[in-house]
Amino acid sequence: MAKPKPKGSRRILRKVGIALGGLVLFLLLFVAAFVFNPFEAAAGELRDVVPRGVNFFVRKQRLADDFAEFPKPRFWDGLAELRGFAALADGELGKAWERAGITRLSEQAAAEVARVRADSGGFLDVLRDLVGDEVLVAGYEQDYSQQPPRPLAEPQWCAYMRVTWRVKAIAGLARFGFVQSQLRQAGVECAVDGPDLVVKLPGAATPLRVRRHLDLLMVGNDKGLFEQSQRLIDGNRDEEPVGRMAAYTDGAEKRIVRWADVNDVAPANVAEFVVEPNAFDGFRRFAASWPDPQAKDSMNERVLAAFLNLRGWQQVSGGAMFADGAVCATGQIGLNSRQHTTFQSSFYKAEVEPREKWLDPFLAMVPESACAAAALRMPAGEFLNAMFDALDEKERQLFDEMVARTSFLGQNVPNVRELIERIRPALLPRTGFVFRQNDPVTEREENGELKIPVAARSPVPQVAWVFWLQPNGKPIADEVVTLLRTYASTFGFRKQWLLSVPFGGGKLPEPVNEFTNPQIPGTGEIAVIVFREFFVLSNSGPLICDILRARYPGLTGSRSIRDLPGFAAAERELPKDLNAFVWLHGGNMLPLLDDYIAFAEADSEQADPEWMMQNRPNAEDQVRRQRFPQYPSKASMPKTMTAPGGDFDAAVVAWLREQWRKERSSFTAEGRERLKTFRSVASMVDSAYVQLELENGAIRFQARVAAAER
Repeated sequence: MAKPKPKGSRRILRKVGIALGGLVLFLLLFVAAFVFNPFEAAAGELRDVVPRGVNFFVRKQRLADDFAEFPKPRFWDGLAELRGFAALADGELGKAWERAGITRLSEQAAAEVARVRADSGGFLDVLRDLVGDEVLVAGYEQDYSQQPPRPLAEPQWCAYMRVTWRVKAIAGLARFGFVQSQLRQAGVECAVDGPDLVVKLPGAATPLRVRRHLDLLMVGNDKGLFEQSQRLIDGNRDEEPVGRMAAYTDGAEKRIVRWADVNDVAPANVAEFVVEPNAFDGFRRFAASWPDPQAKDSMNERVLAAFLNLRGWQQVSGGAMFADGAVCATGQIGLNSRQHTTFQSSFYKAEVEPREKWLDPFLAMVPESACAAAALRMPAGEFLNAMFDALDEKERQLFDEMVARTSFLGQNVPNVRELIERIRPALLPRTGFVFRQNDPVTEREENGELKIPVAARSPVPQVAWVFWLQPNGKPIADEVVTLLRTYASTFGFRKQWLLSVPFGGGKLPEPVNEFTNPQIPGTGEIAVIVFREFFVLSNSGPLICDILRARYPGLTGSRSIRDLPGFAAAERELPKDLNAFVWLHGGNMLPLLDDYIAFAEADSEQADPEWMMQNRPNAEDQVRRQRFPQYPSKASMPKTMTAPGGDFDAAVVAWLREQWRKERSSFTAEGRERLKTFRSVASMVDSAYVQLELENGAIRFQARVAAAER
């Protein structure tokens, strides 16, 4: 039988236990009173403490999960294994990356994170304890204390972080003088300013403010931004948070939730953002000059200016989602509709029509060989006028002169705009585009000459415009074909061909009308067909054939882009109603870019003699019309003008050299490197899409870039 412990020993143990308990309680009370409360609740939504007036806002949750080892993100190894990555890293983009010091900065960041972990003996880890759970960065680029607002010398910013108890403890201890003296010995100046700690790091010109509320830690450089956030924390109704403004809830939150539901992803790995682009001085200056509707050397820029007005972008909000093998984005752009042009106003007020009634049938017509396709719901007449306006003045005058010598539906047509007005009633408000690598026609006539000769050699792709016809629009579209056939010589066409469309063991009753002119860049032809509810215009008859064959795969065995493996994910994400859709196929882009690179790397300083000879007839016609309209033909000119060195001959040579300069000017050394960069990117991409939903006050967008197979 065990002997009972002496009563004195039990009393001693009881007293020691009481003393230890009291000490623990005292320490807890001390920590709770002067350091932090271990039992305090968590802060609410961090986005609800960011004031809505900020010019930029970015939010990322679960950041620690994105890194296996900082600073290398988890996706990096997979990205590095993609075809084209090595060329991209070794090319101009990789060199720019190095010049910007990004590699050096990431190495420094990794070293600092490791140093903090080592110096604290593993107690503090930046990813785990500071930014790993949730981090927001927001701030101002404009000084709104002045009217009108002016750019700040440096941005006012604040980082909002949901932190662990370790950071709470350090933030509390840093308010004690003995801790501040220890920090001072390490080169860190720290002082208390009311609810804030003011911290100056070694080598930093501007001190940082630090303020904590529950598990929210704010670090920034502006006291005013802290005070705005504090009023939101306190429930002040005079402030409204960015998390409840429509630009965020509609443009980011709701769209991200829909994307996650469609893709069965919970939770989505997303970086959310709200940005006011024109608050940034650099963007504002850029938007003032690009795209330029008067750009002399770029028709593409002039066309883009008809659609795009960056000065009217008020906010861009949304999210970038990181999925398995893909990067996606969704959001909206808030617009100032008062800055719309007449065409832009009509563009943003396009018809409302479910995509299965217009987009899906078009996508089924795009052959799988296409490298890109686009479809826009917009007034077709206004679009044609905008395209015509994008031509330079001399080109517009030339087309007007040619059209003025024709008649349409039995009436004379004074100019191109009038012709468009007469065609407009036949067209529904939607337009499609198909692009693929150019494959020159090699078929020859009996005498050995090419059926479609090409003098203006160029890597331009085959392009088709697809117009939808109104129920009663076919006769007007047929009249357009009649116009081209009747006045072919007036428009400068040399030959006409009827190209049959192979179809189900036979051929379609409707042929493709081809009109040739060697001066048409790349393809040497214009082709058209009116087929059921479609009017198709292209620079390639074979492309039109493949478009029509793709529409009926059961009879032709042809496939469209909808049959490609990578298209299913894109189609799943599309909403019921949308206004614009753009699709790119990385593999089919490669041969097209190879053509451009080969063309760009050819000799370009002196005009090619063969090119000069082949383009001379067209040049003489253009110069006579523009400079010497009093002469009906070259033959009617005095010999002194047409002889070598004469006024006409000199003007023709100058025109040819200028055209050569324009054709080659985009392929500088920088341009060639840019093409190689595009090729490297295309080789890494299986497919990509962008879709737009347009309203007068907003552009809603969604995009996906899917990686190619490794």
